[in-house]
Amino acid sequence: GYTGSSSNVMSHMAVGTSGATPEVGNTALSAAISGGRVGLDSSTVSGTIVTYSATFGPGVGTGSVVEAGIFNASSSGTMLCHTTFPVVNKAAGDSIAVTWVITVS
Repeated sequence: GYTGSSSNVMSHMAVGTSGATPEVGNTALSAAISGGRVGLDSSTVSGTIVTYSATFGPGVGTGSVVEAGIFNASSSGTMLCHTTFPVVNKAAGDSIAVTWVITVS
């Protein structure tokens, strides 16, 4: 499953600083920010749509954020997906929220 409490369920999100194009077979972010992985705030399923949300609070994931990934563990683990986006400069006192909406077929 995509949500719940088994060890295979996605439970964490991480951010990083590399704009390298994600590729099939990636198992980690290209340049994860140290301490930039947090537990998901929520994960919901509606039909074939899975939505994951996480908040990176003050002092967490600080830097020039350009990539994110969803994982099933607080470190290492399996990465479900990996994306890049235009830079979000997160200062130490900032919080950012990331929401993924994934269609499963």
